[in-house]
Amino acid sequence: MKRQALCLLWLAACSAIAAPAAIKLNQLGFLPAAHKLAVAPAGAGGRFDIVDAASGKAVFSGALGSPASWDAAGETVRIADFSGFAAPGRYRVKVEGLAPSDAFAIGADAYQALGAAALKAYYFNRSGTALAPRHAGAYARPAGHPDDRVLVHASAASGARPAGTVISAPKGWYDAGDYNKYLPSSGIATYTLLAAYEHFPGWFERLDVNIPESGNGVPDIVDEAMWNLEWMLAMQDPLDGGVYHKLTNLTFDAMVLPHQAMKAPRYVVAKSTAAALNFAATMATASRVLAPYQQQYPGMAAKMLAAAERAWQWAAANPAVLFKNPPDVLTGEYGDARVDDELAWAAAELYIATGKDSYYLAMQPETVSATYPAWDDVRGLAWMSLAHHRARLTPLADRALIAARVGGLAARLAAQWRSSGYRVPMKAEDIVWGSNAVVLNQAMMLVQGYRLDGNRDSLAAAQSALDYVLGRNPLGRSFVTGFGARPPLHPHHRPSQGDGVTAPVPGWVAGGPQPFQQDKAECPPYSSRLPALSWLDHVCSYASNEVAINWNAPLVYLAAALSELTPKANNMSQGSTALDLLRRQEEVLQFDSFSNTAALEIGTRLVDLARTRKQAISVEIARNGQVLFAHAMDGAPLDHAHWIRRKSALSNRTGHSSFYVHTEVLQAGGDIDAIPTLDPREYAAHGGAFPVRVRGTGQVGTITVSGLPGPIDHRLVVSVLKDYLNIEEEL
Repeated sequence: MKRQALCLLWLAACSAIAAPAAIKLNQLGFLPAAHKLAVAPAGAGGRFDIVDAASGKAVFSGALGSPASWDAAGETVRIADFSGFAAPGRYRVKVEGLAPSDAFAIGADAYQALGAAALKAYYFNRSGTALAPRHAGAYARPAGHPDDRVLVHASAASGARPAGTVISAPKGWYDAGDYNKYLPSSGIATYTLLAAYEHFPGWFERLDVNIPESGNGVPDIVDEAMWNLEWMLAMQDPLDGGVYHKLTNLTFDAMVLPHQAMKAPRYVVAKSTAAALNFAATMATASRVLAPYQQQYPGMAAKMLAAAERAWQWAAANPAVLFKNPPDVLTGEYGDARVDDELAWAAAELYIATGKDSYYLAMQPETVSATYPAWDDVRGLAWMSLAHHRARLTPLADRALIAARVGGLAARLAAQWRSSGYRVPMKAEDIVWGSNAVVLNQAMMLVQGYRLDGNRDSLAAAQSALDYVLGRNPLGRSFVTGFGARPPLHPHHRPSQGDGVTAPVPGWVAGGPQPFQQDKAECPPYSSRLPALSWLDHVCSYASNEVAINWNAPLVYLAAALSELTPKANNMSQGSTALDLLRRQEEVLQFDSFSNTAALEIGTRLVDLARTRKQAISVEIARNGQVLFAHAMDGAPLDHAHWIRRKSALSNRTGHSSFYVHTEVLQAGGDIDAIPTLDPREYAAHGGAFPVRVRGTGQVGTITVSGLPGPIDHRLVVSVLKDYLNIEEEL
């Protein structure tokens, strides 16, 4: 009974995990206007149906795509694309001759519970505090590892802190399935949470995950990050600014709860250049995020920035102190043979936080390529932050280079997605230890590309990465505990193993398939050596089924990003209701007259709204061919002008918003970049141009925005016009 109740509570069919269905898809579901794909075997029939999960009635039909292979799984499959279906509800995919797919939902809050659970997983991994039943439910436990009496290891000894010195370094998150704490994984995990909040503040301000700090006027994601940031601050030697690489036992603990694993002494182990630079980057980021919360965290933003600069100075004086485990330390090493990526990341974050050109020069950006992030390769984080903050950078910053790095990486990943039989951005060689984090971090960089240039393939590929982790993979398994029809039940996670609760702690991403099977001597046989099939749902499998704080962070980011960036169904669905809404916007948002002063006020409001959202846009408002307002915000590239010219030309020619034409073409199955009779060099069917209509006269001009994804450009104009015209109707 307990097992069944917990499974129902966490949406996991724990009592009997059936063999995977032949049709693989995201077992959780989709936002209404999301890109929606399922995978069927190549030998399946030629068509598919979407059926209501309760009645079995078909509500949408389509043709399966051509057979395509994915060597990582040794499979040839066909894609069912039902992106055009947006009605909220619960459904299955059916293909003749195959069992129906797992049930999935379509709804506006598709990823809210997922994002909340992925974030709350960090609370469940807190060190040094009891987890109370009112916050932890069945997973309540006593406090473990207060870490207020930690020894300085011989490898970390200095004149002022000789070996055996007792220091205090409380709080922080347990790194993974073990009870140790490491700077390299902590830095990227904490940064990713902070970046998620910087990029999508509204989503996280609405998200209450029921932690002890909830309701204190600070978003829960920032409060949770603070738990780890305070530990990280304690890992800096106050005398020289260096940073200890990890806080650990000498060996791993048994599979017990934290409070049962506190007999062995704990140590801070050797300082390293990687730890110092990682620390500097994370603290510089945190100083920006904490700045508005002086009342709750007085003086903390300034303290973090000062600590970041001290760590940078230590690393400059010690540029090649590479970490290796001392002979008596057998826990995770997180050794890194290169630190140029950490240097670039730290330099970028300090440049953004301080505005000092010296940090930008130290980054040597022209020598730094863009890659998807991992704990041992953080170059991508530097470009991610520079792209987000490009509107506030000093004139020294090469904005074209920033756009090229971020856009180029997104384009490469999107190309891999298009060519993959399973439609994922991963190649076979990307399926390594923590492969689920690989695909989630790839998705995070695809999101940066979409935010920069609005390429819809980037957003679709990011969606596919989440789909993969939630079940659209060759194993047909969700890899997130507590979510989907077949989630992991036995992760390599000491609290989940030791707590006596049948269902594991929810919200954790399992490491995922990988072919090297480093734990095969300790585990039952794997079913396959193929990269995408080599996974065990067994507590022994640290190589494929462990959890980790740095693997969970991009899941938190992606849940928010897709929820915020996927266009709302009422503006993006491919049914007639979308065109009805767009026509209604054009009908309601008309003027009695349109003056130069009105153009100035509307243009200023558009710029001010974009500034509050930390967006860089260009705006042009014209009447009867005369430009009345034009402004390019700091960070806006030259090509905004070309987009404005082409989008406004389309609106003037058709009498509709450019997003109306965009939606109309897609509804008809056309190509928005190849519309018959329209030269794409002169017209652009992308959102952002809105007709200025005067009652009794008709269209007299356009209001055009460029710089964001087309649907968001469009919504920005609609939002400002609604406010300016005092329209209360929901548009």
